[in-house]
Amino acid sequence: MHAGLRASSAGRPALLLLGVLGTAGGARAAGAQFGTRVTAGIDVGAASVGYDEFERASLVSVTPSVRVEGARTMFVARGAYSRFETGSSALQGSVAGSIVSPAFWRLRAEAFATASATRYRDNPAASNVNALGRLHFATPTYGVWGGAGAGFVAQGQFFPDALYQLDAGAWRRIGRTVYAVSATPTWVGAPDALGYQGTPPAGRLDYTDYGASMRWQHPSAEFVATAGLRADAGPDRIPGAKRWLESWTTVWVTRRLAIVGGAGAFPTDVQQGLPGGRYASVALRVATGRPPVNDPAVRAELTLPYELNRLRRGRLLAERFTVADDASGLRVITVRVPDARYVELMADFTDWLPAQLQRVGEGEWRLAVAIAPGVHRVNLRVDGGAWTVPPGLNAVRDDFGGEVGLLIVR
Repeated sequence: MHAGLRASSAGRPALLLLGVLGTAGGARAAGAQFGTRVTAGIDVGAASVGYDEFERASLVSVTPSVRVEGARTMFVARGAYSRFETGSSALQGSVAGSIVSPAFWRLRAEAFATASATRYRDNPAASNVNALGRLHFATPTYGVWGGAGAGFVAQGQFFPDALYQLDAGAWRRIGRTVYAVSATPTWVGAPDALGYQGTPPAGRLDYTDYGASMRWQHPSAEFVATAGLRADAGPDRIPGAKRWLESWTTVWVTRRLAIVGGAGAFPTDVQQGLPGGRYASVALRVATGRPPVNDPAVRAELTLPYELNRLRRGRLLAERFTVADDASGLRVITVRVPDARYVELMADFTDWLPAQLQRVGEGEWRLAVAIAPGVHRVNLRVDGGAWTVPPGLNAVRDDFGGEVGLLIVR
């Protein structure tokens, strides 16, 4: 990935900010009516970047992004404009989308596609299109996935080269931290996709990227660290680093404003025709709202619709879910579930920790909690069963293919 996307960017940030956030504001209101969630943001920042075989340079960049989520679908669009101290500039754009099947036991199938294009001033554009199919297996604390895909990469006026890829990995959740490992064997028809000048020898690129990552999340902060190793197996070697390490920290100052900092090294990006390098960056992020904590336990449990103990007892579902203001300034959540032994709620405003409701009458359960105005995600669980969307709320897709309820608090 180009440092502009890593660092975030500048050009005409004020106009872009109004365009991205204004459009997303209207789309978010409309999306709520159709069970979708629209979020948008823009990063404006500066970075120091040293590309392989080039002198270190400073740049400013602006990076807008939009994300649209449905019950089992997701679409993400991202762009970046970078301006270097030498006066040169770069433009990047990418889109990605996925659709996930309903759960069967602990399995879900996913169809994923992505496309991107990169252009430097006075240089041909590099582009790629890739589509993959994946199968996910998940429990509340761990999961694995595997898949395969194909596409093409192109550089300027050269004919596109075919791209084939396998994708496998596993994740494990411990507390607030998610650890993951992955392996991505890749075959590219010819090395022209690297975009380097000259005539490379004919042949095919054959390499595997191994990765490891950890991601710690809190409602007001996030820390991500990744490490990787590239193993070349083909006759043509990819230039640049074979090992890399980078980290990112995001701190939310308000619900819509965050500071983002990162540093590290990254490898040559074969698919986008970008050289590897080293960077350090800082950016200011303005967004339509703070994203929810991506707790994989919530998503994993949502992929378990068939629990034998619940099937034997019969399915207990909430009949009513309401939120009202309290004189103390808290919000009072009331749920009606006849014959329930206990009821739990988990949401972004509980830091994705289960909160048990109190019985206040026959079939009535209540919880008083602080909830800020805005759009929130929430799920219910009855008698230790599966997490489900509260009645009356639109269902939206989470990052792992499950569903949560969309709650709008004014």
